[in-house]
Amino acid sequence: MNAPDPMRVLIVDDNELASELLSEFITLLGHRVSVAGSGEQAMEKSAQENPDIVIVDIILPDLDGYELAARLRKQREAPPRIVALSGLPKSMQREQNGMFDAWLEKPVDLAVLENMLAQTAQKRSF
Repeated sequence: MNAPDPMRVLIVDDNELASELLSEFITLLGHRVSVAGSGEQAMEKSAQENPDIVIVDIILPDLDGYELAARLRKQREAPPRIVALSGLPKSMQREQNGMFDAWLEKPVDLAVLENMLAQTAQKRSF
């Protein structure tokens, strides 16, 4: 079986160091990564780059991650896979009503992230 093509991944987080480290890790896995520091910037990059997966921090300077996920789902007919990234404890999570395809807690377990990306890439290759 051939390896799946690299995915386009958009990381949305206003913490520059965190997004830089996450970007480096995902790039090492062979994917193409771009970073946005706000919800509005993420909407622009998503429209331009058509990412396969968007990793969204919940607390952003302009929109919260829930609002951003809702907008991303409306932006394209076939929306990207949207993954929440949060430092909030599970007890503080709002009802998400299917806005997110997965939820990662900070600090991110890199093995879990790698597995999730591999599964998404495999599904995409069929």
